[in-house]
Amino acid sequence: PDWSFWGWAEVNIKPWAKSLVAIEEGNKMTQWKHRVAYAYWRGNPYVAPTRRDLLRCNVSAQEDWNTRLYIQDWDRESREGFKNSNLENQCTHRYKIYIEGWAWLVSEKY
Repeated sequence: PDWSFWGWAEVNIKPWAKSLVAIEEGNKMTQWKHRVAYAYWRGNPYVAPTRRDLLRCNVSAQEDWNTRLYIQDWDRESREGFKNSNLENQCTHRYKIYIEGWAWLVSEKY
């Protein structure tokens, strides 16, 4: 993702400098060897076909692709004050999956 928008008032998030400090602190909370050893993604799968395809790689009774994929209900999250979507609280898995959606990605920027 393209992080250059951090701190813009329109997106209603903390400035990047504050977020970076919080992420660094969150990163210290769980040592690497104690993190979940799977690739992790949380988001809205209904904004892009590639995201819906990604959900087929989630753990099931038949397959375990070593991924843990979670659907994020952003309407509910906004009503609850974004308590479950802070970046600093997402340092619990070893690997993070990035997949295009509605965000402005650097691959589309240039």
